[in-house]
Amino acid sequence: MRGLRTSKSAIWLVLCAMTAMLTAVACGAAEPEVVTVVETVVVTEEVVKEVEVQKEVVKEVEVTKEVEVEVVKEVPKEIIKEVEVVKEVTKEVIKEVPIERVVIATPSPTDEIFYVRPLDPFPKPGGTFRAGAHGPPAHFDWYASGTIANHGVQSPMYDALLRRDPRTSDVPVIPDLAYRWDISDDQLTYTFSIREGVKFHDGSDLTAEDIKATYDRIIFPSEELVSLRRALFPNVSEVNTPDDYTVEFKLSEPRALANMMVAFSTEWNLVSKKETLEEHNGNLRSVDDHPGTGPFKYVQRNDDQWVQEKNVDYWSPDAPYIDRIEHIWLKAWTPENTAALLGNQTDWTMWMAPKDGKDIGNRPGLNSIRQHLLIWHGIPMNNMRKPFDDKRVRQAFALVLDQQALLDVTADVKATLFGGGWFTDGTPYGLPLEELKQRKYFRHPTEEDIAEARQLLAEAGYPNGEGIPTLDLATRETINQRLRAPAIQAMLKEGLNIDTEIRVIDVSAHGEEIKAGNYDISVEGGAWAFIPDPSFYIKDLFGRCGDRLCDGNTAFYDNPEMDAKLRAMEIELDQAKKIEMSKDLAAFLDQEMPWVPLDTTEITYWGYWDHVKGLMPANSDFYANYELHKWDYVWLDR
Repeated sequence: MRGLRTSKSAIWLVLCAMTAMLTAVACGAAEPEVVTVVETVVVTEEVVKEVEVQKEVVKEVEVTKEVEVEVVKEVPKEIIKEVEVVKEVTKEVIKEVPIERVVIATPSPTDEIFYVRPLDPFPKPGGTFRAGAHGPPAHFDWYASGTIANHGVQSPMYDALLRRDPRTSDVPVIPDLAYRWDISDDQLTYTFSIREGVKFHDGSDLTAEDIKATYDRIIFPSEELVSLRRALFPNVSEVNTPDDYTVEFKLSEPRALANMMVAFSTEWNLVSKKETLEEHNGNLRSVDDHPGTGPFKYVQRNDDQWVQEKNVDYWSPDAPYIDRIEHIWLKAWTPENTAALLGNQTDWTMWMAPKDGKDIGNRPGLNSIRQHLLIWHGIPMNNMRKPFDDKRVRQAFALVLDQQALLDVTADVKATLFGGGWFTDGTPYGLPLEELKQRKYFRHPTEEDIAEARQLLAEAGYPNGEGIPTLDLATRETINQRLRAPAIQAMLKEGLNIDTEIRVIDVSAHGEEIKAGNYDISVEGGAWAFIPDPSFYIKDLFGRCGDRLCDGNTAFYDNPEMDAKLRAMEIELDQAKKIEMSKDLAAFLDQEMPWVPLDTTEITYWGYWDHVKGLMPANSDFYANYELHKWDYVWLDR
């Protein structure tokens, strides 16, 4: 990669910590691996060839955790993967770090600007790309939205500060409007250099003031505005613009570099024009055509589709490659979504029903990619209400509910994975599936588990479930939750002799009902792991934010000891220490059991025809949230 700069300490921190947040392999318990970190590299040419190499250091040195020594000799033992780059190396060091993948583009001290281009040698321009889109959106303010119905169709018209590389399953952090960034040694100042010559669709110039106005809307919204990504930047105290093409973020205290770079590269933080935000007082709910700087421009929107055309004045050379996008409204997990792809009415789609998504790559001319959404789901229990004010009751429920069986009930309509435990799968904090299946509270309930659950109920004053009234089991009016509700009902009756009454709530009203505490137990709740660090999403689910419970804390769980553990993990900068702290946090959650853990990853199946080029390799698995919908890197071979 070219065109990025960080301080030397930032480079080392990125290589040692960044990938742990979004790796495609959970590796928290892996044995350390000796890797080489190049501190100063002058790049004169890049070679695309990639092979892996396991290196052996001949000189014997004593290494404890992270110790810097000079390399004497490196002997390739088994070639697996190696990125070959013509370079001049001024110094090399070796460090002992957990096995992790790099998910940020490696900085190089050059002034050449980085642009995303297809990895194919001869991409063809032209054509119309028909995308199966989940929608239409209920409103157009993506700052206040958590649905792909917004991001999926609006992101092609806008750019972000940073982005994720869609051409590889590692989805590393790469430049977008910012082509370079510098991080101070104390990690309290992040400075981004903005591309010059970028124009909005109305012909006006983008400046640092537009970036500042966007992030002020995200981080410091007025009381009447909703900002769902505000929690990504709790330690940003101010946003400054030293000049027209420099944006500076001041932090009140440092955070792990990995967390901050993931926050800045979240593509929901699309950049709006300062004048647009001022004109609408930051509320874009009813504005579907305000100027962006993205690779595609607004053409029209109706009840069937949203159409955009190529921005011929786009700042990235050659991009975009396609002339037109037609986002066709289709519903997630439905036969109609699959039929549209099979009938060649769409070129690409997502949200395929799992039973179709698993098979789509076996059909002639079609391919599949599996997106693992970083999310955490559980079964909420209202800790304010009896009997759930007693943690023994909550533990009893966790002992008799069979998570894998509950997920199997909905396997054909929603591909959620049982793995990770209290923490998201695909990160160094999550437990491997085979280990999880042996653990109390997560395994298939044994006779001993059922006996212990009944004993806990008796100790809490509810022998054989007596004294517990019929519980309100709230569920959304969605097929996966309506299928799962009777299974939960049956498990509680059989295991604990507890009766429940299923109450189906309209999708639009369900969230408000749960947040108001009008339920005893709910079929499913969850939190996005936009930053896949437990101190982020576990805090949202079970912690305090300032003087109030966090927005996601719909269990109304309030425990100063929990808050102290989350706070300590939040400010810890050492990745190895954070992993150890997460083990202690998991043990504490086992004892408190504010919710019953359910799943920690949701697979979204992408299906697409052979003529769609520029995507990551077919049959890939990648871990990310709703990203990669800009389409400036895609071309059509037809």
